[in-house]
Amino acid sequence: MSGRALTIFFDVNETLSNLEPVADVFEEIGAGRPVAATWFNTILRDGFALTTAGSTALFGEIAATSARDTLRGLHLNGSLKDSVDAVLHAFSHVQLHADVAEGIRNLHNAGHRLFTLSNGPTTTAKRLLETAGISSLVTDLLSVEGHSPWKPARAAYEDALARTGTDGIAYLVAVHPWDIHGATEAGLSTVWINRTAATYPEHFHPPTVTVSNLRELAAYLGD
Repeated sequence: MSGRALTIFFDVNETLSNLEPVADVFEEIGAGRPVAATWFNTILRDGFALTTAGSTALFGEIAATSARDTLRGLHLNGSLKDSVDAVLHAFSHVQLHADVAEGIRNLHNAGHRLFTLSNGPTTTAKRLLETAGISSLVTDLLSVEGHSPWKPARAAYEDALARTGTDGIAYLVAVHPWDIHGATEAGLSTVWINRTAATYPEHFHPPTVTVSNLRELAAYLGD
């Protein structure tokens, strides 16, 4: 598939960013690596609940509260406060997955318009891309904050299309099946990044295409 300039929206947390160092910190503080996934899923659960109820959901505030609540009662190596601080510090310093920078360069060189679209603040994507030296390759950084409900609400994707003046083919790239489902409901094509050989849940709309990394995506779209 090649020859057409596309608009591509990238989810940020886990899709672009590698959260393995956060799991390392959960291990170091005595909570155990599996608790990292529990913590992150709790952030999503509470954010989805708030936005569904019509309330404001701020990713950073939910992350801090969820870290405290998730760690409370566990046999930690230090104080609860120090443990929460360590988790939040690790989360705020994660880097891109190894395949991301090359994939974004190839997609940019192919003439595609690239955007990030996150439930979290744009500062996260800005830091990730600037650290990797590829921020100039992305047209703009978008967040739902102040604009729409959290993804996967259809309005989140429709708002992104409107804000970017997109009237042609648009893709949403994500590791989260719920994100793929929401984007499909809004009429976008979708790319599921499956880095872990997971099985896609049948209760969600299937992705338009599945790849294991962004290098494969660049090749699929015509680099």
